[in-house]
Order: sequence, then structure tokens, then C-alpha cells
Amino acid sequence: MLVLSEVEIEDTLLNEDIDIKLINKETVQEYDGNIEVKVILCSRATAVVVSNMNFPSLSLVNLTSAGYDGVPIKKFRDKGVLVANVGSIYSIPIAETVVFGILQMAKKFRCNPNNRFVRLTRGYDNYITELSGKKAIILGTGSIGTEVAKRLVGFDVEIFGFAKRTREKSPFIRIVNTIHELKEELPKCDYVISTLPDNDDTKQLINKDLISYMNSECIFINVGRKAVIDQIALFSALKRKEIGGAVLDIFEKVPNPITNIFRRLCNVIVFPGVAAISKETKIRLQNHLAYNLNCIKLGERPVCIINSED
Repeated sequence: MLVLSEVEIEDTLLNEDIDIKLINKETVQEYDGNIEVKVILCSRATAVVVSNMNFPSLSLVNLTSAGYDGVPIKKFRDKGVLVANVGSIYSIPIAETVVFGILQMAKKFRCNPNNRFVRLTRGYDNYITELSGKKAIILGTGSIGTEVAKRLVGFDVEIFGFAKRTREKSPFIRIVNTIHELKEELPKCDYVISTLPDNDDTKQLINKDLISYMNSECIFINVGRKAVIDQIALFSALKRKEIGGAVLDIFEKVPNPITNIFRRLCNVIVFPGVAAISKETKIRLQNHLAYNLNCIKLGERPVCIINSED
């Protein structure tokens, strides 16, 4: 079974007779028309390229991401090709990054000129805060949002969620389902955390109007898609100190250039787009992809299919 992959997978994880050829967005085009290609493991950008190519025997495109915005999944379904994502494998490191960012903000780590010295600055105890007793609302109660909530519960943070459909409420105290309900909760929140994907329902959801409901001490954290945020409105609110600050991990350009306007703001922590990265994630990714390859080889149904009508 011929597999084209942008990820190296250890042979010990695979059944016999699975032949993997490493490709990228450019070199995959060399295989156009190849009747032996059965599976392609690739990024969203490469999947778009693949959707316009001819692979007569292709049965599965497995994305290396959890998100699939921009991937023409219906086009693949019309060709009889399944599309899978990687499920929740990135949720843990992303959740840990959220907590890391919140703690940096609460402890004013970036503002402390004495983190290289022994003596504390006078008055430093006037602006360091605790997480205990604070309130957070997590936009998106899926795998990432749930992992974030589980960790913040340990700091005695009150956790609310926002989602169009109510799911299992634990560890959320409550899940609100409408923009009206969200606006009622926002003024009470110390932290607003977006884990939202990019789709028709979420695009530009965090706009000037919604931001205006956040209080002046509120910290906004984004580990979801950039398209969810009106970045001009967010920048303006942060610059004018209309909200307390922000922790931002996702931007249009990767790597994030030094000229990014959010880097100019003293109340913003800019991460370099590495929230999902860890040694453990690399192992989980290999295991997930190997499992689906073995399923295809054995004639079984792979997991995390996103374009099935079943």
C-alpha cells in the first residue's frame, strides 16, 4: 500500500507492506495520476493541492491538524475519499499554554524588573493577582476548551463555557448558547479564552461590539483561529486599555514577524504559534496516523472522519 506523507512514521508502528514516501506541497504533484497511492497524510495546505489532483485509488486523506478550515471536504467526499483529522491530540499542550499565559499575566512576570534580582520592587504586591476566585469563560467547549477548563478548575477558577450546542457540562459550571447570554456574562469575567475554529458561525465573532462588553481588567486569550477575531478592534481596545490585556498565539503569518502590531503593546503576551507543540504530541500524532493507516490496510474504518454523511 503506497502512502504519501508529510510526517515520518516509525516502521514498528505499521503493518507489513505499507510503503511511505515523504512529500511536501510541491513534490506531491509528482504523483498526479498514480494509481498506487492509497492514503495521503498532509497539512491543510497540501490537502487543497491534492483535491485538484487525480489519484484513482485514493481512499483517505488524513490531515495532520485538528482544524480543517479551508479544506474542500465535500469535494473529497464527492470523489469517494474520506478525510480525517487528528482529533484531540493537540488539546493538552494548548490547554497548558493557556494556563501558562494566564499565570504570566496574573503574576505580572513580564512587568517585573526584578526577575533577575533578589529584592522585590516596592508596591509589587499591589498588582500581582491570584487565580483563585476568578471567573473565566471559554469560547468553545470541545476537546481544547474542556482540557483548559479541567486545568483551571484546579486553581479554583469559576469556569463558564460558550457553545452553540450544550455538551457535557462538567467541568463547566454553565454553558451559554447565545450571543445575548454571552454578552450578559462577559462583564463579570476576568478571563475570556477563545478556542474556537474558523467557520461561518465564528468568523469575526470577537468584534468591536463583543469586546465592549469585557471589563477593563479582563484578559483575552486566543488559541483558536485568527479569523474569529476582528484584530483591528482588539488592537484598539488593548491600546486604549479598554481591556486589561491579551495572550495571543495564532496570527496570519508564521513565523510571526517582529513587525506584528501586537508586539508594540505592553499589556500583550505574543507567543510564536507553538501552543500545540510538544514531544508528547509528536508521539501521539505518529500513533494516530499509524492507527488509521493500519485500518485502511486491514479494510477497517479509520477514526476521526470529518466528511462522512453517516
